[in-house]
Amino acid sequence: MVDLQQGGGPRDAPVAVQLRAPHRHPVGEPVPIRVEVRNVGERESCLVGVLDGSETGIRYPHYRPSVALDGETVAEPEAPEDPLVGPIRLADIRRVRPGEGFDPTDRAVAPGYLPLITFATFRPVRLGIYRFRLELDMTGRRPEAWFGRFGQTTDGDLLGLLATVPAATVSTFVDVEVVERL
Repeated sequence: MVDLQQGGGPRDAPVAVQLRAPHRHPVGEPVPIRVEVRNVGERESCLVGVLDGSETGIRYPHYRPSVALDGETVAEPEAPEDPLVGPIRLADIRRVRPGEGFDPTDRAVAPGYLPLITFATFRPVRLGIYRFRLELDMTGRRPEAWFGRFGQTTDGDLLGLLATVPAATVSTFVDVEVVERL
């Protein structure tokens, strides 16, 4: 894997998101995309990975992936079939020191984290340069915007940690050339 991050969000945002992918990849195979969220601020931040409903925009944080070829979107999250999502838990919130990062899709980091299905299932069918883009939106200020609809408690610790998540939107992209063979 080669880091091909381009972009990253506003310079003053305390958080950056980075995508990693191979420079070139064979047609018809899923492209392995790695994600990292990094604290680029000067103090510890609470951050949250990809949860049930994050990719489809039902709940915060919103992780919105897309894939484009020649400026045309060829993959993005489908509309949610069911707007009900599970609760956010204390274990889903990461305290991240300045300079530290984590994979928001890694269940080893937090058991509630999920893969980005758009990236995991997309198989390019044509040759060309594909742009994989990811936007991370953490601007939801009402706690309800982060909660799921099943058994969510308003635990004081949970509310306090959510209040410290930076209200930022950052994005990044990586270009991958899809070829016949490597």
